[in-house]
Amino acid sequence: MPFCLIVLPFSLRTRLKIVGPVWARLGRFLLRFACHTTISHYEDHRSPEYGGTPCYGIYVANHQSFLDIPLLTLAYQAPPIMKKEILNIPIFGWMAWISGAIPVSRNSTSSRRKVFEKAKKRILKEKIGLQVYPEGTRSRTSFPKPFKEIKKTLLVFAYNEKIPVIPTSIYGTRGVFGASGLIHPFKHVGIIVHKEIDPKNFETADIFAEACWEQVIKGHDQMREKLSPLNEN
Repeated sequence: MPFCLIVLPFSLRTRLKIVGPVWARLGRFLLRFACHTTISHYEDHRSPEYGGTPCYGIYVANHQSFLDIPLLTLAYQAPPIMKKEILNIPIFGWMAWISGAIPVSRNSTSSRRKVFEKAKKRILKEKIGLQVYPEGTRSRTSFPKPFKEIKKTLLVFAYNEKIPVIPTSIYGTRGVFGASGLIHPFKHVGIIVHKEIDPKNFETADIFAEACWEQVIKGHDQMREKLSPLNEN
């Protein structure tokens, strides 16, 4: 809590540079020591200009577990759009708010509208990247949802504003927790940060959005083929 208050007076860009390494260490600790999870696959194909903290662009990923965010902090620092209930978690919620996370009430149309306006400002005016889960909630099957079932609003926005999208594939985090919430240790997880996709190379928003999501699915399937046998042992 004191640490959060110390960085509060700074701009979001500066806060991310300060808090980013803390998030990465916290994410690594949670995965490795609290959950006894092994990160067995890691790739980052972004161009150099999309690295650093804070990063730029819209980062879209499949959603399997609340461990997705700790895993993603190892790759980049892009504030997420997340359900508002997370802000109530001690320390974690405060750090998320300080780091620029945008809370949303998923059952409120007005809340989603406000979040969209904040997201536009964050990307267009502040030039700070944003982390988005187009599935809207965690997948019940651990497989990414098909394109026709995801929320495309921010992908269409990216196309219209010529903002690059960085697809990110996550695998294995759902298997760390059972239906009862108990931890299943010694699981293997993976992450692939794909090369940025430029909307200028596509004729329509829908074609662009589908190309972005297909990369997410492709990376997930690639890791599933490699890591699934390890998790069956």
